[in-house]
Amino acid sequence: MCVVIDANVIGKVFDPRSSEHARFKPIALWVTAGSGSVIYGGTKYKKELGGGRYLALFKELGTARRAVLVGAKDVDDRARLLKKLVPEKDFDDEHLVALVGISRCCLVCTDDLKFLPYLKRKDLYPEGVMVPHVYRSIADRKHCCDRLIVGMCPKRVTSLRHRKKPKARSKVAI
Repeated sequence: MCVVIDANVIGKVFDPRSSEHARFKPIALWVTAGSGSVIYGGTKYKKELGGGRYLALFKELGTARRAVLVGAKDVDDRARLLKKLVPEKDFDDEHLVALVGISRCCLVCTDDLKFLPYLKRKDLYPEGVMVPHVYRSIADRKHCCDRLIVGMCPKRVTSLRHRKKPKARSKVAI
């Protein structure tokens, strides 16, 4: 399964020195050593990541087939449409809802409480897209699993039909 990680928790997820890293460590391990992948993209998301350390980490994860970059134009267009539908000031993470809608990702990692009501609004997603689960604490580690793999995520299972192994994924040091 893939995960969209809100910029407000990226440091908590990937920086072991963060005081809140223990809450988000299952996400970090699942992405860097397990079968998880990060979905990211869009102009606003890249701007929130900044040009430094975390954007470089996402590029490294992409090289290891542990991150999926969604086209900026697709995300930006969908985010603009969502912002027109919901012009409220508190709806400032429209790009994350756009990422979920485009990728059909089933998990969002965030600490933004004011964003949760918008994230859970079924009317903001295209037909057929599930409202995602939310990872906010170690109690949510049950969502770090393969049961909700989406088409955009790299597959990690052996094909039963052809018995071919997928390409090996290297572990990524954080």
